[in-house]
Amino acid sequence: MKGTILKTFLPIVVFTIFSCTANDEMESFDEFEKRKDVSFDIAITRDGRINSKAEGGYDNVLVEADNEAKLDPSKPFGLMGIDAKTSAVLINNQRIFETAGIRSATFDSRNWYSTENILLSAYYPHVEETEFLSGNRTYIIPYRADDAKAGPLVSNTVERRTSYLDVIPLVFRHITNDIGFRICDITFDPQLRGHIRLRKLSAHNFATEGFYIDSIGNNGGIWIQRTICDEIGVFEGNARVGVGAANELFVGSDNLVSERKRSSRFYAIPDEIKMGKQYIEVVFDVDEFDYNGQHYKELKNQVQKFPLYGVLNGNSSICGKQYTFHLGLDLGTIYQPIEFTASVTDWEHNYDVDINNVWGENKIYEDNNFF
Repeated sequence: MKGTILKTFLPIVVFTIFSCTANDEMESFDEFEKRKDVSFDIAITRDGRINSKAEGGYDNVLVEADNEAKLDPSKPFGLMGIDAKTSAVLINNQRIFETAGIRSATFDSRNWYSTENILLSAYYPHVEETEFLSGNRTYIIPYRADDAKAGPLVSNTVERRTSYLDVIPLVFRHITNDIGFRICDITFDPQLRGHIRLRKLSAHNFATEGFYIDSIGNNGGIWIQRTICDEIGVFEGNARVGVGAANELFVGSDNLVSERKRSSRFYAIPDEIKMGKQYIEVVFDVDEFDYNGQHYKELKNQVQKFPLYGVLNGNSSICGKQYTFHLGLDLGTIYQPIEFTASVTDWEHNYDVDINNVWGENKIYEDNNFF
């Protein structure tokens, strides 16, 4: 996945054929001229840009993860349009559906005669409550948890002459965070390794609803969080955790898997990471085992929590990024607790950890990538 570049040939133009039959109810030619038939050529990229390399004989380069992102044919996107000169609203929350693989729309343009250029912006999925802020080029998209599960997208701004609106190229970009996990057993003592079974994994205090405020022409926007979810279930099952980073696996919904695309992931709204707020909770069982001549019974429902504070740069998630957090479970925290000396300022524990190893004291870190 990561680092793999696919050369994907996307059509520059989508042709839509419109036919009509003369009859008594046919609109007059003058009335027909007041209508604008538009088709949309759609691409989805990591950051809203397509790298053009026409000299190489192809038009666009997309990475593999982008190629997997598609709009659900059963769900419309919403279209906004304003006068490029006056900022007057010309298209407000128009639904654009897909039929036979083509998304198209017909607009009544009787009020556009005095408008030379139009600025167009789109968002997906369509929501009813979207509205413009009065007096500027900004509109608000309120996303609920169910809307966020669709992986909200916002397009670039396209400027077109109102007399030429045949095909509109829209390049959508992700505006939420896609979050998943990888996990392994990082216990330092070899005699304690290999006894962990993952039972549950959940994420706490992530923003799942909010308002996205998009400014037409700036190709960027901001989020205002509305709802914080106390707990988001990611995994529930009974899966043995591999030992060491070499045997690390993605966390699926009820199993551990080797591929990111089969992992259990959720969408969250970008948010500031605060101390003591967002954290990952892992519940696991420990099989019975022998250690240093002593038999240890099975332990159930052991808990380790991984705070996110201090993990992400700037302690904030970036709009449109994909995050995979690596979690290291450590039985040393159960069977080899920290031992303190008599001095309050000096302390030691009875096993060594290589602090230069990514699986040392820092048991969680980000693997950050675009969608």
